[in-house]
Amino acid sequence: MRRALPHALLVHGPDGVGKAQLARQFAGALLCESPLPDGDACGKCVACGWFAQSNHPDFRLLIPEADEEGGEGRAEGKKASRAIRIQQVRALAEFLNVGGHRGGRKVVLILPADALNTPAANALLKTLEEPPGTTVFLLVTGHADALPATIRSRCVAIGVPLPAPEVALGWLAAQEGVEADGAPALLAAVGGAPLRALALAEPSEAAAHRAVLQALAELPDTTVIRAADTVAAHPPRMWLPLLLAWVSDLGRVLAGAQARRFPDRADRLARLARSTSLERVASYAAWLQHQQAVAEHPLNPRLLCEDTLLRYGALFPAEAKAKK
Repeated sequence: MRRALPHALLVHGPDGVGKAQLARQFAGALLCESPLPDGDACGKCVACGWFAQSNHPDFRLLIPEADEEGGEGRAEGKKASRAIRIQQVRALAEFLNVGGHRGGRKVVLILPADALNTPAANALLKTLEEPPGTTVFLLVTGHADALPATIRSRCVAIGVPLPAPEVALGWLAAQEGVEADGAPALLAAVGGAPLRALALAEPSEAAAHRAVLQALAELPDTTVIRAADTVAAHPPRMWLPLLLAWVSDLGRVLAGAQARRFPDRADRLARLARSTSLERVASYAAWLQHQQAVAEHPLNPRLLCEDTLLRYGALFPAEAKAKK
């Protein structure tokens, strides 16, 4: 079965379900020289030792510069890129065209694949069409639709769904620093993704989450500028999904269902629902989905925030008239 593997796999699914960990484990298994009967890495051979220390000669990891060790502090004040750039893809050429050091597979892990900018994706495309030797590409993404169709079509897709609620809850409650009584609320707030819930349990993350949520919930009763002062203090990749979750719950209330992500804010959502329509909310939610593509590298984060909140406030014309 290991011999029959496709040359490129696209591991996709919601954020916070462990896609990256799964892909890394699979990469280690492919490079292992004494795999277990079930295909897992043995964890004992030389290859497994190298992989565990992140220096296996037949493995390459492509990540944004900002995610590399020390990536946030570049020399000369230059900000590290949150995209995977064409130079990084081109640097694979020598690695791919030289025979494997251990006579086995070569593995390239791209994490996250949706961080590939357009030139990088185009450069990768040719390699995906005709990968040299027994190279296996593992592309991991939480936003498969953000990848070019040409990239997706050359990969075999592997979906990683949300775990069953009881499984996620049991795992989360067993983690250090998580109170069992608070685990259900954490999971609800992040849509059932256990790793995101675990991150939210960290005090600084929880404080940021509460501050942004409060600022969003106060709109349109407060001004956009005031709300943006709080929201824009955090990166769009944090507040955009939170706003989308809030808007999704608003849509559920408008449709006659209960709030799923923020049940403790049901009264506020019900009041807002009386001032808008499901059609407006659905259209805005679709627009927000498209903004996810620029969440990692917006040209002007503050401007994006203000524009997004202005559009949100426009959902409630009755509230706007009342303020006047």
